[in-house]
Amino acid sequence: MKTENKGLAVFFAIAFGLPVLLGIFMGISFYAGKSVDAFPLVWMYLPATAAMAAALVGREEKTDAEGNRIKMPKVFYLTFCEVTALMVILLIVGSLIQGEQAAVWISFLVYGVSLVGLLELLFMKKDKRKAYGLGLVWNVKKSLQGIGLFILLYLLLTGLGVVMALVMGESLSDFSVNPYFVYMLLVVLPLNLLLSFTAFFGEEYGWRYYLQPVLQKKFGKKKGVLLLGILWGLWHVPINLFYYSPSTSLQSILVQVAGCIGMGVFFGWVYLRTQNVWAVTMIHFLNNNLGLVLFNASAAGVERHWPDTVFTIVIYLLIYLPFLFTKEYREKDES
Repeated sequence: MKTENKGLAVFFAIAFGLPVLLGIFMGISFYAGKSVDAFPLVWMYLPATAAMAAALVGREEKTDAEGNRIKMPKVFYLTFCEVTALMVILLIVGSLIQGEQAAVWISFLVYGVSLVGLLELLFMKKDKRKAYGLGLVWNVKKSLQGIGLFILLYLLLTGLGVVMALVMGESLSDFSVNPYFVYMLLVVLPLNLLLSFTAFFGEEYGWRYYLQPVLQKKFGKKKGVLLLGILWGLWHVPINLFYYSPSTSLQSILVQVAGCIGMGVFFGWVYLRTQNVWAVTMIHFLNNNLGLVLFNASAAGVERHWPDTVFTIVIYLLIYLPFLFTKEYREKDES
């Protein structure tokens, strides 16, 4: 129990403590008129780094069905943690010096750790990948179903956004189809996945693989996943303040928390069904990139008004919260 609590303390210190620290330097960069684009990218690596650090501190070892001990993937864990630490240092230094060199180096580190990480995963023993939630081929059919359902729900949310814009008499320019749609879909999207998948894995390994089971064990499946959604949303606050929507940050934070609660329920549902961290990693990747592919849309500098803020919150919750009532979220005594 002491080891488990120690690991959890390490997780929260890194996953939630570092964003507070980095938020200060993000603010320094923002008010100095410097680009803060690299901050959200590095942010994504913190949850998995926290989970891996917790395992390393606790010297965690899993066992297989026969009770044989399976050593943790130390090389993969240490590579990931060390690169994250280097990116954090570059962010801090970059916020205090002239120029944007730090952001360039961070981009190269993301590409490098993704390619090296992929090789490490491919050469890792299958039983080790499976034991530590890294299995590459696991519940493939259910995983593909989850990914496909997410795409349909994403398109539904987009369609409802168009309807809202029409009702409010707003311009539909934000929904103009990207003229390079085919190129983006067939070339840019797969290349981006290859070179940056560790960023999306960085969130999902921390949130879904590590923290979701911990919270659900303590508070129950439904309350646990809702609490995770709230924490996940609040974790973004500095990004809301200085990147997503500096001019309308309150609206941005409210949408963020509601979106993370809703999507956290859906992501949690997919993970409970599949126990496949790569399924939710892919869904997270699509969520962050489909807007770019379809409409060449950016998440930065969005100005939110109260009518569309309220509408977005309601729609997120209406679309995703019903998954709380699926069998995956039933407690044993409810069966």
